[in-house]
Amino acid sequence: MPASEETPWGRTESYVGDHAGDYVGTTEGWTSPFGQASAVYRAPPPLRYNRVEGLVLGLRRSPLSLRDPDDTARIYGQLGYAFALGDLRYTIGVESKLIRDEETGLKLGASYEKQTRTPDRWKTSYAENSLGGIGLGYDFFDYYEGEGLSVYAVQALPATFRLTAGFRAEEHRPLSQNTGWSLFDAAPFRPNPAADAGRLQAGLIALVGGRIRDRDGLPTGMAFRAAATIGTAFGGDFQANRYEVDGRAFLSLSADTRLGLRLRGGYATGNAPPQQQFTLGGIGSIRSYDQNALRGTRMLLGNVEYIVDGATLDDDFLDDLFLVGLFDAGWVGQPGTRLRTEDVLPSAGVGIGLDERDVRLDVSWPLRSVPATGSRPSIWLRITPNF
Repeated sequence: MPASEETPWGRTESYVGDHAGDYVGTTEGWTSPFGQASAVYRAPPPLRYNRVEGLVLGLRRSPLSLRDPDDTARIYGQLGYAFALGDLRYTIGVESKLIRDEETGLKLGASYEKQTRTPDRWKTSYAENSLGGIGLGYDFFDYYEGEGLSVYAVQALPATFRLTAGFRAEEHRPLSQNTGWSLFDAAPFRPNPAADAGRLQAGLIALVGGRIRDRDGLPTGMAFRAAATIGTAFGGDFQANRYEVDGRAFLSLSADTRLGLRLRGGYATGNAPPQQQFTLGGIGSIRSYDQNALRGTRMLLGNVEYIVDGATLDDDFLDDLFLVGLFDAGWVGQPGTRLRTEDVLPSAGVGIGLDERDVRLDVSWPLRSVPATGSRPSIWLRITPNF
């Protein structure tokens, strides 16, 4: 049926089908290698649940498409209400495209927002985090409030590269846990670590490149992301710089097997506040240790996955499984500490994937016993790739 002849219900159904994933965060981790991390688009999806905000209900409009030459200017944003906080969460922004070329498009933008932020968004999707909170009382992120202005430019480059640069001026405020409700009450929520209050004035730059194909099946390709937040040159309360690099590759060993590799590193200057430091442990980093058990200004993380497609459990039942061998290792250090092998936390395990990796059961074991980190075997039902 032509769009002009669609009924209101038909248009609504079409919109929900196209945008439902963006509203709850199910597309994070699947659409691109670094879809969960952005230097400028940091607002969470408008439908979510966590221990700080409780239930959040809202609406959103996506930013300008950089590679669509017909998309030239746009007002975008988000408005939601966090019931446990009793406060609005919002983003309002405007973008204009200066270069419309599909391969080398350039856009300028500015936004003002008051949002609940997390430095842990790279670890998993908001959909998985919300389901963990609603169902079992697990919240994988730590949170603080950010309110302020960002101005930025985003430049598409040939061969899938993208460069972002800008300036951010915002107030940071700590947030506390405001709800403990979950459906099955399997475990109490972790306390939300306190962030430092103050004003951040910082320049930002990020470069993303590479391509990974068939992310929801047998992925193949390489990609990287490098980002820096420079706070020492612009005044403000937080005189710290933060750098992070993430590289990943999925190597084809045969038609049905892949070797997945990720190496991630981070460095923050010694006076970085807690919300600019790095955490490891648990979902998205080192399985079989407590979530975010390690915190510091220096971080190294390595993950390996050996993926086999087409395994069978029974010829007529579960006859197309993904089998995955898993290995994680990570280290977090403080200013002045050096990397030592005895300080590295390793874990290993196996996973079984269903429906082209959309659903996966991971079982893992710690390879070191460190009581302070809650080291113990773990089992998780995942709907987001580890990387």
